Amino acid sequence: MGGVPDRGGAQFSLDRDSLRILLDESSGKERLTLLHQLSERLQQSSLDSALGYANEALILAQDMESPSLRAESHWRLGRLLSRSGAHTEALSHLLEAKRTFEQLGDLASEAAALGSLGALYRRQSNYNTALEHFFSSLNLWEQVENVRGAANILHQIGIVNERMGQLSQAATFYERALRLSEDIRDFSDMAVNATQLGRVYGELGENEKAFELMRRALDASEHLPGKHATASILLELSALYEEKQAYDDAIMANRQALALADSMENPVLKSLSLQNIAAVSAEMGAYKEANEHLQRALWLLETTGVKQEYIKVLNRMARNFLHLDLLAEAVDAAERALDEAMAMKAYELSQQSLFILTEAYEREGDFEQALDTQKRLNAIKDSIFDREQARQIANMQARYEMDQKQQEIALLEEQQSRAELVRNVSMGGVVLIVVIGFLIYNRQRLKIKKNKAELENTQLKEQQLEKDLAYKNKQLTSHSLHLVQKNEAMKELMDNIDRLSQSRGGTLSHELQELRNLVDYSFNLDEDWEQFRLYFEEVHSGFFNILKERYPDLTPNELRLSALAKLNLSIKETATIMGITPNSVKTARYRLRKKLNMDTSENLNEFMMAVEKTASDR
Repeated sequence: MGGVPDRGGAQFSLDRDSLRILLDESSGKERLTLLHQLSERLQQSSLDSALGYANEALILAQDMESPSLRAESHWRLGRLLSRSGAHTEALSHLLEAKRTFEQLGDLASEAAALGSLGALYRRQSNYNTALEHFFSSLNLWEQVENVRGAANILHQIGIVNERMGQLSQAATFYERALRLSEDIRDFSDMAVNATQLGRVYGELGENEKAFELMRRALDASEHLPGKHATASILLELSALYEEKQAYDDAIMANRQALALADSMENPVLKSLSLQNIAAVSAEMGAYKEANEHLQRALWLLETTGVKQEYIKVLNRMARNFLHLDLLAEAVDAAERALDEAMAMKAYELSQQSLFILTEAYEREGDFEQALDTQKRLNAIKDSIFDREQARQIANMQARYEMDQKQQEIALLEEQQSRAELVRNVSMGGVVLIVVIGFLIYNRQRLKIKKNKAELENTQLKEQQLEKDLAYKNKQLTSHSLHLVQKNEAMKELMDNIDRLSQSRGGTLSHELQELRNLVDYSFNLDEDWEQFRLYFEEVHSGFFNILKERYPDLTPNELRLSALAKLNLSIKETATIMGITPNSVKTARYRLRKKLNMDTSENLNEFMMAVEKTASDR
């Protein structure tokens, strides 16, 4: 995010080999600067090497008298550890960096550390805590009037909202980030924000806005070196055209991306363009032509080593062969995909291959083979379920370890404060410490007594939990309606702030800007899908598991729409909770019904009631 400025910027323009040569001849602060620069340079190509340099930098900084340099080293190492998945260790370094920057009064560096903490919690899917840190970081960036820092954080908040399925809120933050990046003419951020905002509007069914933003992204990409950004935006644009069933425009956008990828000799981008063209051709029923494009993509992927894309292409070819009734070719492509997927332990891709093989064998009349592949398919599904359970348990364990680490750090800080107090106070202070120690001991004794009483009352609590569940079942609907009313009030307050901003020429005072951030933050908390989902699953256990088992292609936003349909909410109420228009709700419900293979005579709410009943029976 670039919140802590790099020292020795002239040297940073050197290549990695030159930096390594300078490193061998350096010492002291100069060496520390070079270590930071090398870790920054290598984080994309070799994360392990970047971590090695960052660790060495921290060891060197520990021997220096500069708290700022030590904090910067903690921050850089924490960011890299977070990206590597070592979240507990990363948390320790990032908290230390934040504490030091806060003590030094370095607001910009503290904002950067808070942003990195938010990114760490986002990677853990702890979205509520991530938003808390992001909004704190945003306030600091605005205090120091750092537009680029504020734009980056607004972009991060947009990502969190998008992952939570709150597309309307994601669009709000992407728009704010885009405006700031346009103010400072940061073309790279302009292209990224406009593309993501366009994709979100496409998901919301607002195609006119989506296409306008994609065009703005393309305009921004023209100012960037190379053509990679332009080609990537064209691929996103083609997806919008395909969704709108404007197939000729979709193919044209993909062919433009293909030409750019060819000029850059980028086999991965070329393969993606060919796959998109094939997908459009298949949508139009031209399965033979689609497979010709997929075969070209397959040849390109053989040279890149991108195995997962290679397997996906084979599965798509097999599916097209089924449409052409070329069963032998379908079996051959699916078996090749299955062999590659099993070798990689890519069970989701293996599941697709086995599904195609089962259908092909059934149509050939080879029921013995069909039965065998169906058994293997069932085994793969069980394996995927077990892995998902293991992943959830691992995430819970990681969060628990992070919480424990926070407590340990807080305890160490408290012990350090006590040690400083002992060195600086008189004998009267020693007596005070004894008194404090006695109070702590007494508090611990009371806590142990309390825990013992709680243990003895476990059975009573379990009985109470059953009563609570029945109560929550009655209160769930009224809770959802309360969210509707509250979200409408929040939106009205935001509209009033925007009108006040327009009446003042588009500017807001610092106090009103903080109020707007507070409203944004409160709005996110009120629409916190993770909290709503947890509350919903306490009442309707098994609902989401059965939906995902029967319809694995459902998106998080469609699962959320299913839950609201289960609560029998109106289209207007659903639109308010999801932050979209009623027409978008109707469109989303129509797409959901298609995925659920529902007849036109079936009622979506009654369908969801039946799913919940099945979950209860289990």
